[in-house]
Amino acid sequence: MPNIAEKLQLRAGTVRFYFNEFRVLEKLRPDKLHDFDFFIDKEKIFETTVWFRNFERIIPGLVLAQPGPLIVAEQMYRKYHEIYPDEYSKPRFYYVLKRWFAANVDKISSVKLKEKFTVKELQILQKWRKGNDRRLWQVAVVLMSVYHYHSLGDLASRIETTYATMLRWIRAYQRGGLEAVNRPGNKKPVREERRLAIEKRRDDIVHMVRQSPKLYGIDKVSWTLTDLAYAYSKFTGKAVSFSLVGSCLKKRGIKFKRSREVIVSNDPLFREKFDRLQEVLSGLGKNEKFFSIDEYGPKSIRPQGGRQYVRKGELPVYYKIDKGKGFFICTCALELSTNQLSWFYSTKKNTDEIIKLIEVLTLQYQEQDRLYMSWDAASWHESQQLSDYLKEVNDPDYRLKLRTPEIVIVPLPARTPHLNVIESVFSGMAKSVIHNSDYATVEQCTAAIDRYFNNRNAHFLKHPKRAGNKIWGKEKVRPVFDKANICRNIG
Repeated sequence: MPNIAEKLQLRAGTVRFYFNEFRVLEKLRPDKLHDFDFFIDKEKIFETTVWFRNFERIIPGLVLAQPGPLIVAEQMYRKYHEIYPDEYSKPRFYYVLKRWFAANVDKISSVKLKEKFTVKELQILQKWRKGNDRRLWQVAVVLMSVYHYHSLGDLASRIETTYATMLRWIRAYQRGGLEAVNRPGNKKPVREERRLAIEKRRDDIVHMVRQSPKLYGIDKVSWTLTDLAYAYSKFTGKAVSFSLVGSCLKKRGIKFKRSREVIVSNDPLFREKFDRLQEVLSGLGKNEKFFSIDEYGPKSIRPQGGRQYVRKGELPVYYKIDKGKGFFICTCALELSTNQLSWFYSTKKNTDEIIKLIEVLTLQYQEQDRLYMSWDAASWHESQQLSDYLKEVNDPDYRLKLRTPEIVIVPLPARTPHLNVIESVFSGMAKSVIHNSDYATVEQCTAAIDRYFNNRNAHFLKHPKRAGNKIWGKEKVRPVFDKANICRNIG
């Protein structure tokens, strides 16, 4: 087999895979073994076998015999095994049943719906599904999901209710029909006492939105629905869900507002530089690290705007001051294979700060063979001073003496901050720490940034993952080099 693989210029595993496929083909479809126009499709082959035809013959009746809404595959297998004891084993039966059910669920469900509900009941259920009453919509979805292959917990999560509530609706319908699940007193006016309690809850939630999360022990500067639900439940003693909080804000016309930014590169070497990035990342070695580098700032310490919940038609405002309380620049590097950040603060953007960052990374990753540095086309990233410094630190004698890794520069195309992965981290940090803030000093602001970055590093040390997925639920886009990616998200 290795000789065949070498002659065909294929991997031995690939050749072995095709040999196994030919054995299956020889057993099930020997007439196609010498047909070079025949495309090997295992699923099509197994669907033409006698076992599968026997399965298809009896499975609709077995499914229709299930009371629903959850299909119990084990019960169905026992009945199938009584009829065909020498055919599909239990694991294979489950696999075939899952595939068959996914392809035929609509047809089977329509038959069951006609058996289970009258024409009038179906009309009522369809009206509930299209209506604006959330509870009736949930009831209709549960009752019309007459068959569900996976756990009912998946369905409960999808419609945002509990498993016990779904069972209560199903049993109520079995006892008394649709009248039993229709909310009693649905058309009656809400009691004045209850109405005032609802209005008070909405007032309290809106009042919380107007305050800083820090006042409630949450180390953020803007609210999320989950944080609002947690803070309200903790400080009032009355549990609410994030969906109820969202409903209260919606009733008061409060929603998020955002702005968008469009960036286009004018670099004539865009394609060459982008291909170089992908080439390095795809071939990154075990003892090599790739850093996305950029500077955040200069950032002045003064009242900041940002996205927040507001009433419909209301414009968020903040007090403008002429003189800030100081400023800072955060020079930061994100290592993509480990998702770890290295950073320091300064008051300048120049080559000296970049050299300082390289020295920090060289010391931190001294055991590596090579460090790739990727940054934008800022003038201090392309200075003669930096070029001379890199020649010095990459000299073989220098590296041998100090045992330092080689430094390789992989520049980004001009005007492409949306390709700079660290911009995604800055976006999440700004949303959590900078937006809607009013820090008293530079030290307070940088301390909040330190907490955010340290928590992020600790998270990815505990849950290792390459930069490429949503980071910690904060970043708006996937931090990964991609021509369609927009890492920078301001607003």
